[in-house]
Formats: sequence, structure tokens, C-alpha cells
Amino acid sequence: MFKIGDFSRIAHVSVKTLRHYAQEGLLEPVWIDRYSGYRYYTLDQLTHLNQILALKDLGFTLDQIKHLLKSGVTADELKGMLRLKRMELRKHVIEEQQRLARIEKRLEQIETEGISSGNVVLLKPIQSSLTAWAHSRAATIEQADDAREGLRQLIFNWCTDQHIRITGQWFSLLKDGSFDDEKVDLHLGVQVELNPTVKEKPAAGPVRLSRLTEIPLAACLLGGTVGQVPQTELLKWIELNGYGACGETRLIYLGETPETPLNKRVIEIQVPVRCGTERDERNIENKEQKMEPVKFETLPAFKVMGMKYRGKNENGEISEMWGKLNPRFPEIPVVGQSAFGVCMMESNAPDGVFEYIAGFKVAADAIPPEGMVVVDVPENKYAVFEHVGGKETLMNTYHLIATEWFPRSGMKPIGGFDMEVYDENFKNFEPDSVMYIYEPIK
Repeated sequence: MFKIGDFSRIAHVSVKTLRHYAQEGLLEPVWIDRYSGYRYYTLDQLTHLNQILALKDLGFTLDQIKHLLKSGVTADELKGMLRLKRMELRKHVIEEQQRLARIEKRLEQIETEGISSGNVVLLKPIQSSLTAWAHSRAATIEQADDAREGLRQLIFNWCTDQHIRITGQWFSLLKDGSFDDEKVDLHLGVQVELNPTVKEKPAAGPVRLSRLTEIPLAACLLGGTVGQVPQTELLKWIELNGYGACGETRLIYLGETPETPLNKRVIEIQVPVRCGTERDERNIENKEQKMEPVKFETLPAFKVMGMKYRGKNENGEISEMWGKLNPRFPEIPVVGQSAFGVCMMESNAPDGVFEYIAGFKVAADAIPPEGMVVVDVPENKYAVFEHVGGKETLMNTYHLIATEWFPRSGMKPIGGFDMEVYDENFKNFEPDSVMYIYEPIK
């Protein structure tokens, strides 16, 4: 028999833990000296102790372990449970290693933000070209490099089989869409040239031939390798110089040799741009118009009482709600003469969904009648814009504020909400009707 201290050393378990297991009825000493109080254990109890420790590592509580041991857990069952736990932990280790890699990349991005690479941005046209390209999807962002290399080999082999000559650099297209580190879409291509002596058409398959469209004007910047492309720097340059991005970004892989892996190559990033003074086709008539606020105004916090709508306003629900609210105007203890449309944007709402409160300013202690709500509008400084005319051009006014005035002014929206204010100049969206858009700024 071994004293508790000696048993502790053999089992690599603290005396405190052994005493606790004894109190819980999990592993009691085989004998206690009633004179000295010494506790004694045997080597046979190591097996029982290892079962307890194994089950504890599996995540079971001491009460659950006591129940399992009483009901009987065979060695094979325990080994099976431990193997499953080992697989789970290995997966967890891989996930944590991937998380660490993402953190390292994010740190690199933060450290380089706002620091110029020293390279000059060039504006140049990009000619149309015949391209062999293919699409794939990586299961995770960490697998993207391997998937991209697989695509390159696929395209190279296909071009060889079809007697098509590769004549240019490899490139990726960054398609529109949100970032998803668990479903990474990859679009890889290379400039090619058909062999005029080969009469057969290329066989159909995962690789396609298409003509890449011409880019009349592209802002180009030489960057780092994959994952270190100075896209933020280039987009800032585009914004500061009065241009606007207007198409799919291309990443051109500039390699020393055709065998150089894509993730080891220097990249040139090409962003199609147009002059910032250009408008969408629907705005051509107002091409010379410059969006400017009519004033800046700071408003104290106040309350708006009225009706609330949540959705996308696809069928004119907001106008319908105003139609229901206006006859109930006498029920509202209005302060002032203006009506308010408070638009609330939730960051976690589905795309296009927002809340709109149609109502009137009321006192702080006002109680809403049945079917109405009260919303708090916080104190803010606002840039106030004027919209003249009908509803059909209201979207255009908002578009110009966001894409033309904010970038040019250097001011930033607070986000989360904005307001429409209707005073005596509002004439139900007649040609000479005027309403005001209040954009909170910082």
C-alpha cells in the first residue's frame, strides 16, 4: 500500500484532488490509519483513477462519472469514447490553428492600413482578350490557395489537350458578393490564343473560353502576394481622386516563371473606374447637378409618435401607412407643424429590410394611442438635403448623397437611422413639392 502522497506522485494527481474524489465517493482509500490519519491506496486503484480522469477529460461531471462507473463502463467502451474525443480535439486544434492564421493576417492588414506601399497608381485601359477560365469553390479560406492551384493545373492541362497556347498572365476575378470564409468562390483565368491550324472546336468541359470585356479605364497598383494585396490603399486613392469603382476587380499574378505558385507571385490589382462626376443613365438629365446640403443643423433629442412599418416597401406600404395615419392626426398631441419619417436600419436585418416610423413630434411624456408607437430620436448633428419633385426620383437623391456628397465632403454618416422631414413646402410629391432629408453625421 502507498501513502496518499506517494500515490499522488505515482498517479500524477494532486493530493487535493485525491481527497476531493474520496469526498465525492469516487475513489476512497483502501485503508485509513485511525491513529495518524494517513490514507493508503493500492496500485490496483490506478486503473479506477485513470477511468475517472479519462471520463473527466471527456467532459463528464463528477456526478455523471459516478453514475457511469456504477453502471459499468468497459475498457473497450472507454477506449471508443476517448478515440472520439481525440478526433474532436484534433479538429478543434486545426480550427484554432486556422483561427490563429486569420488573426495573423488581420494583424498584418491592421499594421499596413493607412501606410502607402510607395507604388504609384496608374490609370490605363485594359484591352479585351480571349480567356480560358474556370470556377471552383473552396470549403474554407485556408483551402483557397490549394483550390486555386488546382484550378490552374486544370486549365493548363485543358489548354494543352486542346492545343491552345497560353499567351498572358494568370488572373482572378473578384465577383460581387459578400465574404464567406466557409464558401470561397474562385474564378481563375489566363489569356490564350487559338491555334489557327486546329479546325475542331474546343471540347466542352469545366474550362470555358470567353472573351474578357475591355476596361476603358482601370486604376492599377502593384501589390504584395495573395492575402497582402493593398486593396484598401487603392480604393482610397480612387475615392480621393474623384473616381468610382464600376466593375469586377482583377488580380493579375506576376510570376518569375510559369511554375511559380500563384500564392508566391506579386499581384497587380486592377479596378475598373469611371469619373466620379458621371451619373447612372437615369441621372443623365441632371449630369451637371452637384448634391449639396442646404444647411447643417444640430437637433436635441426628441420623440416621434406615429405608426411603424417593417419591411422592404416593395408595394408602397409606407404611403399606405401615411394614408391611415393622417386621419388620426387629432389623436396625437403634436408639438410643432412638421411631420417626420424616421428610418431605422438594423445591422442584422435581412437585406433591404428596414423600419420606418411615420409620425409627428410629441412631448417627452406623451402616451401613444392604440395602434401607435413612440420612438426616441437622439441628439445629433445633421446634414440637411432638399428633395424636389416626385417619389420616382427620391431614390436618386439618396444615391447621390451616399455616392457623391459623402465621399467628396470627407464627412462620415453615423449610420443606424436617418429622417425625412415634411413641412409646409411638402405638396404630396407634386413637381414643386419639397421635402428634407436629415442625414446624421460625425
